[in-house]
Amino acid sequence: MNGKNDPFRMTKTVSFGRLSQAVPFPMTPLAWPRWLSPFPCRPPSPWRLALLLPAVPAVVGTPPPGGEAPKGFSPQAVVRRAETRQVGGVSVSVATLSDAEAHQLVGFDLSKANIQPVWIRVRNGEDTRYYIPPITIDSEYYSPLEVAWQGHRFLDPTGNARIDARLRGLDLPEAVEPGGTINGYVFTNRDEGIKYADVELVAPGRKRVRRLSFLTRVPGLRTDFQKVNWDHLQAPGRMTVLTEAQLKTWLEALPCCTLGGDRRTPADPLNIVLIGSADAVFPPLARRGWHVTQTLSAESIWQTITSSLFGHRYRYAPVSPLYVFGRPQDLALQKGRSDVNQRNHMRLWLAPVTVSGTPVWVGQISRDIGVRLTRKTLTTHKIDPSVDETRWYLMQDLYFSEGLERFGFVEGVGAAPPERPRFNYTGDSYETDGLRAVLWLSAQPVSYHRVATQWPAPSGPIPRFVEAQPRMRLLPSALSPL
Repeated sequence: MNGKNDPFRMTKTVSFGRLSQAVPFPMTPLAWPRWLSPFPCRPPSPWRLALLLPAVPAVVGTPPPGGEAPKGFSPQAVVRRAETRQVGGVSVSVATLSDAEAHQLVGFDLSKANIQPVWIRVRNGEDTRYYIPPITIDSEYYSPLEVAWQGHRFLDPTGNARIDARLRGLDLPEAVEPGGTINGYVFTNRDEGIKYADVELVAPGRKRVRRLSFLTRVPGLRTDFQKVNWDHLQAPGRMTVLTEAQLKTWLEALPCCTLGGDRRTPADPLNIVLIGSADAVFPPLARRGWHVTQTLSAESIWQTITSSLFGHRYRYAPVSPLYVFGRPQDLALQKGRSDVNQRNHMRLWLAPVTVSGTPVWVGQISRDIGVRLTRKTLTTHKIDPSVDETRWYLMQDLYFSEGLERFGFVEGVGAAPPERPRFNYTGDSYETDGLRAVLWLSAQPVSYHRVATQWPAPSGPIPRFVEAQPRMRLLPSALSPL
């Protein structure tokens, strides 16, 4: 890992120029600490300075020499867990740093500023120069000096200049030459558990664009899917390969609903089926703002309670376990509003079947609209009674993510009209047309007008919002793209 292309080198030979010299008053904006706002560009009055000077040792502390990063950063650990994809002659590797790794990398805590470094390496085996715009990775990314500002110290212009130089040296170069390799960091907004990133390489004038999507794990957050033994679930002999006709029959024979915490009482209806590999299923959801959920623990329950009481957002709020195939959900995802009490959430189980070798995920989706008391669990989220509306919301999300290839409907849930609703495990009523939406997903973008129906709706009322026809648009024709 030694050499000029080492992506994790701490320093870089840079001519500091005037920044390496002592900076007299008035200080430059980059040398002035944030907590003296609203005076970012001029010194305080003499009396204010006299009051502040005794506190300087406490504020400055004992920083590493020259602002150097603490020891302990492991570049090998980051490289080992990097996801690598190739398109054409271009290979891209991506890894997301944890809060602790980010602190070790830059020498100060970035999590408080909601900043997260993403390491990227690009190997260009083609005959053209590619530009790598970081805005495709995060439309609100941070510049290196914007990050450096978070680590600036009061009355330490020399150390601050070294922090600036180090952050400049970590920045991802803007282009990679033919036959070349570049690496560096894009400073993004912080995510926990899973990080989604789109990397686009653009060759202006050559009409050539390379697009790659990544889902990388972020160490730290304990999630449902991390507890699952995926190798065991997919072990030889545990999966039955079905044709599409056989799959339809199998889906219609599934139980109507999940089971509640007692593993006997019917809970929420099994109303969605996703068909596709992990690369096809999860990037479209991540693009639309779906997040993994934290496991139930004293910490996550307490955070849920405080978020509920004070009306805060909690992007990774846990969901209670429901049961299918004799086990709790393999994966839970949610898309929350600004209030933890309001969110769309779904639970997914990897089915013991594949369709022509493609994984099948059976799931349940509903919308939380508030909180209420219950005899079984003390408190619970109140769900929107129209679970079909939430099913429709998911279809729209996948459609506009350009991840939906085909869709259809099968029976199996059983109709529950508004005048005769059914009830889930915690006593919430729900109404449904009784159908399951079956969604085929694609790892490659699918244009809106190419989304097709596989199985028209069964005889009887057509599902709300859609009409069965050989090639179906989800939007009114006046709004659908050609």
